[in-house]
Amino acid sequence: MAFKRTQNPTFTTKVTVNIPNDNGGFDKSTFMAKFKRHSADELQNLRESNLTNEELVRKVLVGWELKDEDTGEDVPFSKAELEAALQILPTPLATALAFWESVNGARSKN
Repeated sequence: MAFKRTQNPTFTTKVTVNIPNDNGGFDKSTFMAKFKRHSADELQNLRESNLTNEELVRKVLVGWELKDEDTGEDVPFSKAELEAALQILPTPLATALAFWESVNGARSKN
């Protein structure tokens, strides 16, 4: 068996955000998040830092593939767009969970 010892500096994973709607249910929104890859020591520091979900996402998210659902247009990744997305609850929690699940090798069942 082989083991891959070199890694890309980033990895991509799907983020699913369930946004409450007016009908008592949820609207499911998804995007592909590009996260910075961290060493084991860096991940331990992140775990111990007690960052909020918003602070964690600002540190680890470095890009995305995101389309505006209304217009169908790509939304370019920028600090302003990231801050706007973080204002849509529960986007910070969903993004942070996707990051931790990915680095821990877990897959969520939706």
